[in-house]
Amino acid sequence: MELLSAQRRVNQWMEEQGAHFSVIRQGTRQVSDRPFDPIQRTLAGQEFNRLEQGLIQRVMALNLFLNDVYHDKMILRDGVIPEEFVFSSPDFRHECMKLTPVKSIYAHIAATDLIRSQDGTWYAMEDSFSSPDGLTYTHFARQLLREADPGAYDVPGLCDNCGLDILLRQLYRDIARNTPALEDGLVVLLVDEDEDDDAFELRYLAKLTGAVAATADELTVMDSKLYYHAPEGGFQRVAILHRMTPDRCLDPLSYDGVHQGIPHLMEVYCMGNIAILNAPGCSLAEDRGLYCFVPDMIRYYLEEEPLLPNVPTYLPWYPDQREFIFSNMEHLFFKDVASDRRTAAIRGSTLTAEQRETMKKAIEADPRRFMAQEILSAERLPVLVGESETADARCDLRLYTVHSDSIRVWMGGLSRFTLHGEGKADVGFKDTWVLAE
Repeated sequence: MELLSAQRRVNQWMEEQGAHFSVIRQGTRQVSDRPFDPIQRTLAGQEFNRLEQGLIQRVMALNLFLNDVYHDKMILRDGVIPEEFVFSSPDFRHECMKLTPVKSIYAHIAATDLIRSQDGTWYAMEDSFSSPDGLTYTHFARQLLREADPGAYDVPGLCDNCGLDILLRQLYRDIARNTPALEDGLVVLLVDEDEDDDAFELRYLAKLTGAVAATADELTVMDSKLYYHAPEGGFQRVAILHRMTPDRCLDPLSYDGVHQGIPHLMEVYCMGNIAILNAPGCSLAEDRGLYCFVPDMIRYYLEEEPLLPNVPTYLPWYPDQREFIFSNMEHLFFKDVASDRRTAAIRGSTLTAEQRETMKKAIEADPRRFMAQEILSAERLPVLVGESETADARCDLRLYTVHSDSIRVWMGGLSRFTLHGEGKADVGFKDTWVLAE
């Protein structure tokens, strides 16, 4: 299919469906009117396999860490991670202590943001457990274009990304099979209508998998079980609740100062009468300060060397690293450690001398709150900017790991680009092709 026609087809469908692709840049939600770029990113099978092994290793270690911290705390007792650093995290949930999710897996669906430097090295930038969004965009884009022009995907060795529904259905079945009390209930995807992007995604996934999309108002707790109030009347038992909301938005009775969620949901969860994807407590793994310790988690739990390096990162919580940060502010990004994806990332080189002093004072007052990362020279890929013109844009890659009875990395990565020009930044996404060896 001709590139411009492909771009128009996908973007028109998104507009008709009310789907708005957005990213958080510098703490601000940026929405693109024409987000889809038809020039795909291509990964060789061998390269994807290396990323897959690195992601499986990373997600296994993070799940083991969460289970350990909320139970035996061996990694803290052995001094691998400072106990004070973990318990002072804004994402540590005391109410999740001693609660064990199905098969001790906290993150059944994980998203990891990757970046490839210009020398070809892949780095893990961030992990998303509570809101691993973006799954649907490349899926529906390829589905639409395949229907319009099947021959465009008749490429030797091209791996099909259309198995997303199979992966998710298998995940739901595995969870129900491992929890007999849940075998006969519904799978419900919890929709927050205030989050337009997530609401669209969850409704799309519900349609894809045969699950039910519902808001918190359509769900209620009765007799220590969760029920869905169907539009046609009556109540149906819910076995699995798939959410893309922070932990604090699950149950207003369990989190102080929060008015969102389903009252008494955590009571149902504690009694084992529902499975929540991803499990309460998983937000701790998104703490950007604890991100620095993921290589140590891999060595501790798996006795392996990390296959995917972190972006070089510094914690002002340590006095020597704080001194380095203050001496190199213009070469670093600064991030709030909280898992909230709308917290700003600040580029040190954009700060005035006065702003740098203000930043130093904020860090000195609360060093646990911040982390700093080196600014990598990231890979740039072509995007379509006119009927036939292209421009190079900074592009990262989000890959998704599905963890049930086995661990799989979906061959449908979301390549997100940022194109700077004329005083503004355009954001969007492109399909990611994986070619078998």
